Amino acid sequence: MSSTLLNRPLRYVGGILMIVWAILHFFLSTSLLKRLPIVGEFFIVDSVLMIIGGIILIVGVTSLYIPTLVLNWANYLLLTESRIYPAPVLGIPLPAINQYVIGTFILDIIIIIVTTVVYVTKR
Repeated sequence: MSSTLLNRPLRYVGGILMIVWAILHFFLSTSLLKRLPIVGEFFIVDSVLMIIGGIILIVGVTSLYIPTLVLNWANYLLLTESRIYPAPVLGIPLPAINQYVIGTFILDIIIIIVTTVVYVTKR
């Protein structure tokens, strides 16, 4: 299969996965707004950015693939870092490792792989 035939379906898969990621984080933000408002607000802003990234992949705006990949890496690194070291702004590590954290971790890795392949196989 040529790289151009691989690119289009992966763009759609990556875009949909980024939108699923955003929906999950919108859902999580509702409970966080009550307990940790700054984290809940961050989740909302980050979800909007992920929706934009998903649209970028689906539409195929090749000039914005690198910023989209950077966003995906930033989310992955922030999730990983905030479980070990003090979370930015909060100053403490986030102790919760639950099904949402594990699911997001796996989703982040898949999104990074798909976005990287989309970038590498672009026309």
